[in-house]
Amino acid sequence: MKPQSIPFFLLCLFLVFLSTPAFAWEARVVAVSDGDTITIEPIKGGDRSRVRLHGIDAPETNQPYGQAAKKFVTDAVLFKEVDVQVTPQGQDRYGRIIAVIEIPGVGVLQELLLTAGLAWVYTQYCRNCDDWEGMQAEAKRQQKGLWAGENPVPPWEWRKRR
Repeated sequence: MKPQSIPFFLLCLFLVFLSTPAFAWEARVVAVSDGDTITIEPIKGGDRSRVRLHGIDAPETNQPYGQAAKKFVTDAVLFKEVDVQVTPQGQDRYGRIIAVIEIPGVGVLQELLLTAGLAWVYTQYCRNCDDWEGMQAEAKRQQKGLWAGENPVPPWEWRKRR
């Protein structure tokens, strides 16, 4: 390798590193706890892990639309292979992996929930989520899912009431 090509090679390597998610792998969804928590098992072997969907908050199971959100997630991913893209946050305080879940050939699970009106963008933990906020606004405009009801209560407020 010529000496002048070394900086170019290092620049290319750096750019590839920047475009790569913090950590990603393929897994099979083996359980759905609610609209924003699933359990996965790595395709190539390894321990099961609980995953909290990054950037959204679905209604609690005892909250209006909570069961609908859980059913939506169950229908979308249970026993299916998904791509798990772990976010820089890594884990939440309950030890769940925080990740974006992509369903190959279908789309990102978080986006599907937002488009169906079955989750809120969790702005407290979601940075650069303008696209997701736009999806939420469109679902609200079309009165889809929880937006069909009057004054839906975000899950973070619902949890405070318990």
